[in-house]
Amino acid sequence: MGPKKNLLSYKKNLSLGFLAISLLSCSALGQWWYDRLDIYLANYFFKYADFSNEQKSYIRSVTKDYLEWNSTSEIPKYKNLIIKIRNLDATTTTVDIRRIFEEGESLFEASNNFFTPHIVSFCKTLTEKQVEEINLFFTKRIEGWRESLEESKDQSQEESITESVQRLAKFLGVKLDDKQLKTIRDLAKEIKEEDTSSIERQDTWNKGLITILRGKESQDFNLLLTDHLNSLLDSEQRGNREVVYHKIIATTIASLNEAQRKKYERRLNVFVSSLDKIIKNHN
Repeated sequence: MGPKKNLLSYKKNLSLGFLAISLLSCSALGQWWYDRLDIYLANYFFKYADFSNEQKSYIRSVTKDYLEWNSTSEIPKYKNLIIKIRNLDATTTTVDIRRIFEEGESLFEASNNFFTPHIVSFCKTLTEKQVEEINLFFTKRIEGWRESLEESKDQSQEESITESVQRLAKFLGVKLDDKQLKTIRDLAKEIKEEDTSSIERQDTWNKGLITILRGKESQDFNLLLTDHLNSLLDSEQRGNREVVYHKIIATTIASLNEAQRKKYERRLNVFVSSLDKIIKNHN
């Protein structure tokens, strides 16, 4: 997604929860894609370093277990969340949106809790060379994000947020009109501060992880790594930024006209139907 001032980038729960599942379910290939989720996750982890065959086998086993757990325990929760999003209407308030974000965050936390003990066990097997390869991967990714952020500086915060909401609306089958877009721009002006620290926070977290991995012989390694991984769940302090985001989403959904709302509901019904098929096939 990159580091640009994107509305969706500030809530990892939304991207890993509602959007991720919706993306896989919105096409005829949704079931096929989901059944291979473990493979995609394993291949994602393989990018970090040159792992041994035994390490890769462990990763594949864990991601396969995650797929089984996710399909039986979590997919029904994603479905219920999407239904709640579908049922938002002209009475939608910022409180409604905040509750949806909080529910999405709990889904992210559940996945985080599933992987954490496995990651701790896996990291004990890392060689010094692999730790440095992971460090190099992190460094290059941060550099890429900084370059992308620099390229985006010509765009105002209001325009960036408006484009983000516009893309999300399009994804949900809705084309926003000029009046709605103007309202979003006006609300975006209520944000009191620029958010330029997300990359630095991630860089600091990455460096902390590498420091812990370099000291894996420490008696406190398990506790230190577990605490560090769980720190991903910590709430970020962004002044009034999050409040404004919730207000923008609530206002936009409440403003949908009859035609827009029908497309919105139809699109989300497709997601619900696809998730029903996944649930049925994994029971």
